[in-house]
Amino acid sequence: MIRVFLVDDHPVVRAGVRFILERSGEVTVVGEAISGEEALEKLAKTATEVDLAILDLSLPGIDGIACARRLKELRPNLKLLALSMHEEAEYAERFLAAGGSGYLGKSSIEYELMDAVKALARGEHYVPQNLLYAMIQHRQEEPRPTPEVLTERERSVVRGIAMGMTYKQIAAELELSEKTVATYRERAASKLGLSSRAALTRWALEVGLLDET
Repeated sequence: MIRVFLVDDHPVVRAGVRFILERSGEVTVVGEAISGEEALEKLAKTATEVDLAILDLSLPGIDGIACARRLKELRPNLKLLALSMHEEAEYAERFLAAGGSGYLGKSSIEYELMDAVKALARGEHYVPQNLLYAMIQHRQEEPRPTPEVLTERERSVVRGIAMGMTYKQIAAELELSEKTVATYRERAASKLGLSSRAALTRWALEVGLLDET
């Protein structure tokens, strides 16, 4: 049985999603929240195992993308699926960069929700074909961010990450606290639309950041 947590501020949407999930006989909804803050609070306190969280992007308070990033810090193994009225490539890219594993427009819930849920439960990613094509086109048209979009401190932190240094090592080298290093990393990741250490390292190599003195 796939254990799902729902995060959406619209009761009708939550009820509809719950109905589709539970009628399959393969999913049980183990919790709900109406905001990102409530989701973080509940998932931090509960001992219940959760396989997958389904998030709306347009949440009150912190949005779905920020919530996704914090949920992955809280529960690294939790799979995240966005259900959003925004079906543009840039939203999907930002959500996936924040740690999401799947993205689905709300217009496709009835036909694709269970396919998406089961794909994520298998450890796969899920993006509808039309949106995947739009993301490829968007990537081809969008220039790669240059190091100049980052401050000097942000570049130094990303350079350290790309060199395989820990936060503690970077903090010692830059004479900063580890918390400050983490803040610079978060700011850089947000500006670049990247989140994982691997993605930041790849970008740093591609733009020659490690060649800077």
